[in-house]
Amino acid sequence: MWPERERLIAVIYSTVNDSSAWSTFLRELVDLTRSRSARVLMLNAEADQVLSSCKLNIDDDYHRRYVEHYVNACPWRPELRRKKPGRLYSTYLHFSCKQPDFYRTEFFNDWAGPQDIHHGVCGTIYQDAERSAQLLIQRARRQGHYSEAETEFINGFVPHLQQSLVLARQIAAARARDEAVARAAGRETLPFILLNHELRPVYTSPGAERLRTAGGGLGSVDDRLRLADASADNRLQKLLRQSLRAAASRRFDHNGGTVGVQDHDGAGIQLLVRPIHPEVPVAGESSAHVVVYFYDPAAGISLDAGRLRRLYGLSEAEIRVARAMTVTPEPAAVARRCHINLHTVRSHLKAIFLKTGVSNQAALMKLLLSGPVRRR
Repeated sequence: MWPERERLIAVIYSTVNDSSAWSTFLRELVDLTRSRSARVLMLNAEADQVLSSCKLNIDDDYHRRYVEHYVNACPWRPELRRKKPGRLYSTYLHFSCKQPDFYRTEFFNDWAGPQDIHHGVCGTIYQDAERSAQLLIQRARRQGHYSEAETEFINGFVPHLQQSLVLARQIAAARARDEAVARAAGRETLPFILLNHELRPVYTSPGAERLRTAGGGLGSVDDRLRLADASADNRLQKLLRQSLRAAASRRFDHNGGTVGVQDHDGAGIQLLVRPIHPEVPVAGESSAHVVVYFYDPAAGISLDAGRLRRLYGLSEAEIRVARAMTVTPEPAAVARRCHINLHTVRSHLKAIFLKTGVSNQAALMKLLLSGPVRRR
């Protein structure tokens, strides 16, 4: 049996870069242990909700019913939660629910019995703060229960399974980050910081760190992007959460927005928040990311006046106000730059909102900083 064992270990490690190899692993495991079927389940940390799975010799409809209901109706599951993770247990030898009692359960009569599933080994092979991974192997009545020796033989594969899951997660997370960085860099020429599904920085582009530490109330608390001004920080945190939800849902019904970080002169840095979702799956967690672009008005930005006229029908006075907005978002400061009064600035802004189809100043800033009127 030694060559078969070594081959199965090799298959386990091939799952690190090829998730389809889990099917090969289950098939060879079932053959090697003289079993009927097997499943690998990725669950939440509480192990009461299946996030993803790979199965062998389980009918699709029965598997769906298991995921939706019977995962928590299994008579061994409450006790399994109390058992030490990192190993498998024989349902016949290591659980208080004995075989006659098992045959009287809803789980057996409505789910396991119709499939001729009578015995199994199961256990949590990996667990951290966010997810659990469980392996379940089943036998039909005629195949008999798993003995102590058979259970220990299968447990010999658990350390390799644990290592493969850790490596796969690390590689997938790195790939998702790299894809998100590529998307963020391709979408804008502005410096940026990429935040992961916990809204913690995972990448800082050249130039972004200088802007982040330049003062003006922009910093971090507990490795999270925060603003010193409470009102601006509330807007930023709300935008970050909304963008993360939009990326995670992939509906992108919320496309981010802008927040100004101002100094005492009314100038400062503009933060442009956008959702990003790479196509790389990361087991047990979301691939959703959020990118925060940094625009320093002092560095200058050029708006194409011709496009502002053609696309939105802006007047010359409205174009001057729009250009001033890229330097400072404060209407009072715009009034000073354009040498007009505050009432006139607000009137121009209302007209610009109407013509560009935006409803607020943050949306207008997003349009000006990342839309078609900006010269690249």
